Amino acid sequence: MHEIQLIEKFLRDNAGYVREKYLRRDTVTVTSKGDPSDLLTEVDLTVQKRFVEAARAAFPSDMVVGEEGALARIPENPDIRAWVIDPIDGTYNFVRGMNPVFGISVAFVEGGLARAAGIIFPLSGDLFLAERGGGSFRNGQRLRVSEVQHLAEACVEIDFSTAEDRKTFLARSLGVMRGAGQIRCIGAAVGGICQAATGDADGYLHMTLYPWDYAAAQLVAEEAGAVATRLDGSPLRVFDGKEGVLVTNGAIHDAVLGLILP
Repeated sequence: MHEIQLIEKFLRDNAGYVREKYLRRDTVTVTSKGDPSDLLTEVDLTVQKRFVEAARAAFPSDMVVGEEGALARIPENPDIRAWVIDPIDGTYNFVRGMNPVFGISVAFVEGGLARAAGIIFPLSGDLFLAERGGGSFRNGQRLRVSEVQHLAEACVEIDFSTAEDRKTFLARSLGVMRGAGQIRCIGAAVGGICQAATGDADGYLHMTLYPWDYAAAQLVAEEAGAVATRLDGSPLRVFDGKEGVLVTNGAIHDAVLGLILP
């Protein structure tokens, strides 16, 4: 089995389960992690457990990195073969319901870069798949970033996330708020970055993010022509241990970087 085949099969097999749980979310067990708004559900745990079982059955020597529990760690060797899963990116949206943008995100990483990736949005059924050098697709249709050239015309997704992230954003990136044509925050990294891939947004900015938040979506966006870096303009690599993510259509990238203070 090729890596992309495992990703696609897993996403298709588990989207229905997540969708059904969302429709009955008043019965789902919900707790919080370190931050009161950082929620964890039984669905996150179940999907992650299922993926671990699937990955270890197909590729037993590979490492699995995930958002929940003991899997939430950075490998000592950043070039290792590893699978990176976020069982529900956008758990807060899943729980609160009125803004139901959330997805299951899986990436296969080797040499510090995602080589194959997939994201499924269980409510819409939209399936995003990408392989490095092979393009990215939504439901089989090739993706391409927007052609917007100027920040004043651009739609930028900004994920304000936790209170600490918002504090950092206000200290460093008010210029982006002032300069962008439109600002949105849907509260799910995979949603924001995938919109950069489809051309429905022109950029995505976050002050932190962990590998499971962006590994798959980064590849989807880059294979659609996007540029992805850290906030200082350095390359965005999955296990580099740094913070801050900027993904754009490329045309507005330098303009956004120029407005982010050190």
